[in-house]
Amino acid sequence: MPKKTYQICVIEGDGIGPEIMSAAKKVIGAIERTYSIKVEYKEAPCGDSAREEFGSAVPEESIKIFQESDAGLKGPVGESVRDLFLAFRKRFQLYVNIRPAISYSGICPPALRSDINLAVIRENSEGIYRAMENEVMPGIWTVTGVYTKEICDRLARYSFEYALKRLKTGRGKGIVACAHKANIIRKSHGMFYNAFKETSINYQDIKLENYYADAVCVHLLRRPQEFDVVVSTNLLADLISDLAGQIAGGLGMTAGTNINPESKMGLFEPTHGSAPDIAGTGKANPIGMIRSVALMFEFLAESYSDKDCLEASIAIEKSIERMFTLEKKETMPIELGGRSNCEQVGDYLANFILSGT
Repeated sequence: MPKKTYQICVIEGDGIGPEIMSAAKKVIGAIERTYSIKVEYKEAPCGDSAREEFGSAVPEESIKIFQESDAGLKGPVGESVRDLFLAFRKRFQLYVNIRPAISYSGICPPALRSDINLAVIRENSEGIYRAMENEVMPGIWTVTGVYTKEICDRLARYSFEYALKRLKTGRGKGIVACAHKANIIRKSHGMFYNAFKETSINYQDIKLENYYADAVCVHLLRRPQEFDVVVSTNLLADLISDLAGQIAGGLGMTAGTNINPESKMGLFEPTHGSAPDIAGTGKANPIGMIRSVALMFEFLAESYSDKDCLEASIAIEKSIERMFTLEKKETMPIELGGRSNCEQVGDYLANFILSGT
C-alpha cells in the first residue's frame, strides 16, 4: 500500500528551537520507516530571527505555507510570541490548546508523583490575551478581555468529547474540571462556566467539577493524580498548564496543540520558551517538541481517519514512557539528571520506535 504523504509546515523558531526540531525530525524519520506515512517538510521562518531577516516576525509567505499544509510543527520563539498568536491562533481560530502533563517513575523527583496523567485544555483565541490595550490618559491603561458564547460553547463540547475519548481509551477518569473566576468576573467567566454546566447534561458518563482557578492550583499540588481534564480561559489555563507541567517533571516535557477541529487546522509546539542562554550547548530537552509530534499524528489520525498516524502517535508516547521508566542515566536528558544531550535523546527515541519496543 502506498504511503500517505503529509505536508508539514515547520517553524524552527528561536534559541533552542532549531536543535529540538532536529531531534523531533529524527523521530519522524523513524516513524516514516516503520509506518505507511511519509512527511514532506515546508520551512516557514517565524519569530525573532525572521524579523531580523525579513522585517516581519510572521512573513506572509510563512502564513501561506501553514495554510496550505496538513499541519504545522513550531519551535519556541522569543519576544515575538504575540505576533505569532495573532497570525496563527487568532487568524485561523485555533481555539483548542491541549497541554498534557504526564509523569513517570524515572523522573520522580522532579515530578511530584509517578502517577500523574492529566491534560489542561486552554481556550486559545479570546480573553485577556487578545491584548486589546488602551491608554485612557497618560499613565493609565486598560486591557479588554473578549469572551463569546459561541466559542465557550464549542470549547465545552470539545472538552467533554476529549474527556470521553480519554475514558474510552483508558487514559482518563471521566472528569472535566472547569476552572474560572466567576466569583469575581461574574458575567464573562460566569458565561464560560455555564457553557460547561449546560453541555454536561449531554455527557452522563463524564463528571463536571467546578473550581475557582486559585483553588485548582492548590489541589493540583496536593492531589495531582486525581485530575483528568482541566479546562480554563486563555490566561488562567496558561498559568495552570505551566504548573501542571512542572509538577509532572518540568516544562521541557510539555507539549501543546493549537487546533481547530472543524477546519482541520493544527499547529503543534512545546510550551516552554526559547531558552537563548542554553542555545547551542546541547542541554535543551527535546521531549516537549517530540511529544508535539505525537499530538500532531493523533490530530492527523482524527482529521483523515488514518490508523497509521494513530499508531505512530502511540509509538512515540511509548518510546517516551520507556525512556523514563528504564531509569538509565545515559538515555535521559541532561535537564532531568541524565547524560544525553538534545541530539542523543532524539536518537534514543528513534531507535526505540525502530526496534518496536
